[in-house]
Amino acid sequence: MEIFLNLIVRPAIEDDCKLIFEWANEPEVRNASFHSKKIEWSEHKNWFSEKLQNPDSIIYIFEVDGEAAGQIRFDKNGEFFEIDYSIDKKYRGNGFGNAIVRLGITNLKSQFKESIRVVARVKEGNLISAKVFQNIGFKETKLGNGDLQFVYE
Repeated sequence: MEIFLNLIVRPAIEDDCKLIFEWANEPEVRNASFHSKKIEWSEHKNWFSEKLQNPDSIIYIFEVDGEAAGQIRFDKNGEFFEIDYSIDKKYRGNGFGNAIVRLGITNLKSQFKESIRVVARVKEGNLISAKVFQNIGFKETKLGNGDLQFVYE
């Protein structure tokens, strides 16, 4: 596993729209998503703008040596936050998922200064994401359709 010495996290800004669009439409990302069809640019621009303006949605960008390497999003849904993350293909396979989920949760906790509950849903067969949540200590539940749900408190 690689150690990311120059890893920084920052809030997403409007200029990140295209980057997140490109990550979201990578074939591996689409395949691991619950909605696997390609995302249209106009749809993404509207969605991204709404997310940035929504106080219940938080998007962080992770950079390694000044290069964007991944993103994590938390959407408040009542009593918990739903988590979604993606990693640039250049950074996959070396523990970066563990790093950004841990750091993302740390930032979320410091922003809200209260105990938080984070829920992740993982599509059946997405073993890489499932392993990230298992490694961090999320509690796992198998859903009736074969998908997995992970809870962190």
